[in-house]
Amino acid sequence: MKLSKEHKEKIESEFDFVIHKMIQSKNLSQMIYYFTGIQTLINRIINFEYSDELLFTFFILEKSYKDIVNQIESSNYSNKVTTFHDNFKAKLIEYIKELKQGFFNTNSRIETLKKIVVLTYTCTGNGHYLSEKGIIKIFSEG
Repeated sequence: MKLSKEHKEKIESEFDFVIHKMIQSKNLSQMIYYFTGIQTLINRIINFEYSDELLFTFFILEKSYKDIVNQIESSNYSNKVTTFHDNFKAKLIEYIKELKQGFFNTNSRIETLKKIVVLTYTCTGNGHYLSEKGIIKIFSEG
């Protein structure tokens, strides 16, 4: 992905801030609030240095954010079973750190985005079910 040095530095700096704040977060809602910092910055950079790769990354992160928030709100306002695995927050932080490390390498970025998609899916009813059955294995990985 071709980006100016200025935008690369902004992305790296934003990742550092977001990761720090996610680690400090007291609950999942607060953590997800900080998670949005990355997609928001990417969306702004798209306006100056558009690329399909940036748009794809933004789309995955935005969709993940919306799905996670939807699940948080749903579990807060109903008697619905909570579908967040106990290690969901730790895995999200792990994957955001991994995304930062490989952000400027297309293959690394795509592999990490796939992990984020699977993690997001585990907070849905069916995804949680498949995780509990051991079909989705991200919580049993080291």
